[in-house]
Amino acid sequence: MLDAETKEYLARVGIRKITELDTALIETFGQNEGERHIERLTELFDLSEERLVHGTGNTPYLHRQQELVDYLNQSQQMSLLASSFYDRVFFRRVMDYLLRYASFLAGDIYDIGCGNGILTCFLALRYPDSVVTGLELSLNAVAVAKELADRLQINNVHFTNQRVPGQKQCDTLFSCRTMHENAAWKALCEEPKPAVLPMEEHAKRHGAYAKELAALVKDRGYLVSVERYEEDSTYAGLICALERAGLSQVRGTHMQFSCKDGDKTAVFQAMIFQKT
Repeated sequence: MLDAETKEYLARVGIRKITELDTALIETFGQNEGERHIERLTELFDLSEERLVHGTGNTPYLHRQQELVDYLNQSQQMSLLASSFYDRVFFRRVMDYLLRYASFLAGDIYDIGCGNGILTCFLALRYPDSVVTGLELSLNAVAVAKELADRLQINNVHFTNQRVPGQKQCDTLFSCRTMHENAAWKALCEEPKPAVLPMEEHAKRHGAYAKELAALVKDRGYLVSVERYEEDSTYAGLICALERAGLSQVRGTHMQFSCKDGDKTAVFQAMIFQKT
């Protein structure tokens, strides 16, 4: 039942199975334009990899892939192709989780790091009595998300590139794949060898962003967290940082799942926290 609902929504959005992104780009944009996109994306992926491995001076980790994000969201058509290739199964897993724990989502809902708005619009449709706000730094992604909401005729959702929407707190904060980008990471070449850090160090690296998330949630409100981490000292450090920020685990809500991320397999941890 849950799977049928998520499949129906993704089909309505325009997410489809794509096995080769290069082939899909050429089929969609034609040979010449498709090859131009492939060449530029290859350059941007290589640039992002270089920045992650060797660092970028004072550029925060969060912005080291910004050009790639903007390029993939230059239009809704391009954004949907990329999401179909990279995130089709991931979206289904996350939406199944959201439906399974629907009782924790109500009132004002924020989706921080909402990207192209596919999950944000799902929340708005699923909770028509809620006001859903998508927060995203990329202006291109915000434009794509707004276009999607208009196409789906959703009236209870809006998107902004402001990191914090004024001083208003939400009843439920949805954070999906944002922790890793906001932790205080060093360039990979600067990490200790082997790159295994103690839990306390991971807690420190996640501390500032954990406090930022907690500040967005009302007392007794909820954080719904889905992050790409193995169940190891890194994730233990994240949980520790959230607890120190005043967000306590809700028992029985942890779920681990894995899915393909392009040509790789990624592991994710989902859990709900309550602000105490």
